[in-house]
Amino acid sequence: MNTPDDPVSPYQPPAGALSDQSELPTLAPHERSAAPKVFGVLSIVFASIELLLSTLGLLAGAATGAATSVGKLSADADKTAELSAVMHPLAKVYQGIGLQSLILFAMSALLLAIGIGQVRYRAWACRWSVYWGGAALACVAALVAISLLVIAPAYAELFDAAARAKPGTEGIPGGMSGISTWFGGTFAVLYVIFYTPYPAMMLLFFTRDRVRASMRQ
Repeated sequence: MNTPDDPVSPYQPPAGALSDQSELPTLAPHERSAAPKVFGVLSIVFASIELLLSTLGLLAGAATGAATSVGKLSADADKTAELSAVMHPLAKVYQGIGLQSLILFAMSALLLAIGIGQVRYRAWACRWSVYWGGAALACVAALVAISLLVIAPAYAELFDAAARAKPGTEGIPGGMSGISTWFGGTFAVLYVIFYTPYPAMMLLFFTRDRVRASMRQ
């Protein structure tokens, strides 16, 4: 019969069955999982690259908006109408890209902070890795929706306006509309391929008891 001083009681649930991080076993430094540090380095690298790319996307959207405003100041009414017919759908394209870039910028900035916490085995970084993973998957769905519902129709409108601006190209718009749909769909697929695996892996690893027990600092 076990006494109260026994280090292990048969009635005590195993450590792996405990869901509260405060009840997880404390691991020595040599027993800690290496996953947080590996993910931390990857998070910092990926976030830094994506911050740069999304910043360029935001700047491109702002530059297109400024160009659209300047085009409206042209003194030639015919050229203004022709330019407006092209710049209006182009502005929609870059508005969609700008919105996607804003989402990526915000998620990358958060991932950079989380990555620093992962490298240092911070307890809050473990929790936020799970939060970020779920939010990132939702953001991928938003990126796909923007590609299909905003950018692809805007490209179709742009190609249609460009075709109408040239005589004898009346048969082009229909084909270009199909190209724009393919274009938007391709980007949507690429978003799923490139942006889904990492948050899914974050959710998989940072919900494991050993990883959670390692991040107690």
